[in-house]
Amino acid sequence: MKDLYFIVEGETELEFVNKILIPYLYSKGALCHIQGYPITMSGGGHGFNNIQHFVNTITPVLNYNNEPIITTLIDYFQLNSEKKLPGYTASLNYTLTDDRVDYLESKLNEVVQNITPYRFFIPYIQKHEMETLLFSNPEAGFYLESDNIKNSVLDICKQYPNIEDINGTPQGAPSKRLEAIYKADGKKYEKIIDGIDIAVLTGIEKIIEKCPRFRNWIENLIKILNE
Repeated sequence: MKDLYFIVEGETELEFVNKILIPYLYSKGALCHIQGYPITMSGGGHGFNNIQHFVNTITPVLNYNNEPIITTLIDYFQLNSEKKLPGYTASLNYTLTDDRVDYLESKLNEVVQNITPYRFFIPYIQKHEMETLLFSNPEAGFYLESDNIKNSVLDICKQYPNIEDINGTPQGAPSKRLEAIYKADGKKYEKIIDGIDIAVLTGIEKIIEKCPRFRNWIENLIKILNE
């Protein structure tokens, strides 16, 4: 069984991989080494604001002797320039966000294949961002928060039959909505701490149930790991 590496956008995504995805994949029969690598910026810190930072991070992994499976966990939100991902401008020709994300995943794959032809790369860009997943089951995920916070999240969920459609406008992105909801309740939303706690309480099974695009990615990883 091949090892699996996640190239992730930042520290929140890394925590999500470590605390949510890795235990789940092991529970589904994975017997390999699984690890996350955050994209490292040239000036320090982590994030996906320049395609070269992605290239610098993934290149050593592409050269591992055992040819591991490599995937990504990157937000579509703010993936908004050719500097971040060549192909962004052309992606705007698509009307539907799903089609734009699919196209950008294909361009991310082109970036990797231009580094070195690689059979085991699975690009994944989260629509619209990782915080989208936190809306999967507000009753459980926000159980420890105030009724005001929980009810505000529930109100948003009622507007979207598919929570992965919670939009990615500058102030309508899931993370921005959570920041505003917490602020209205006199609290500060801490992305890494609060976000991962909510994900744990929500449960990976409910996230998979409610997020079809995310589900397809996880099911594909499980299938490949078990081949």
